[in-house]
Amino acid sequence: MFLEMLKMSQREAFLVLASRVAISDGEDSAEEQAAIEVLKAEMGITRDVDMKKVLAGIDVSLFDTHKSRVIAALELLRLAYADEYVHEAEIAEVRAICNTMGFPEEWVSTMGEWATRFNTLEGKPLEGEMAEYREALIEHAHQMMDT
Repeated sequence: MFLEMLKMSQREAFLVLASRVAISDGEDSAEEQAAIEVLKAEMGITRDVDMKKVLAGIDVSLFDTHKSRVIAALELLRLAYADEYVHEAEIAEVRAICNTMGFPEEWVSTMGEWATRFNTLEGKPLEGEMAEYREALIEHAHQMMDT
């Protein structure tokens, strides 16, 4: 949703972080791989993720602005909450990444709530109040980016 706002180097770094989240539960499911492929296509990345970077320590150094950190955190939380079953290891990994980015727990909770609410609307035809609600969520995300 917001990944196009990142520079290409940040998109590639995000993909590394997203891959960390995807494998954090110890499973390499087809659904997770499909989600990574969708992210790659959305960001215009054609090459595979460097697994050495995925397995290394958390590196958020390319997210050098508040806005880029919020975008990465929101999108990682959307990924973690994308399916009906959220594995504790995925949430723990996202929280570790958010912690490394310097977000206080209140921010992580707020962004997690945003991701949960936004994901319930994703891919559904929306009209009236629900369409307005989606727009309000997008506006709220932009406010978080600008804070």
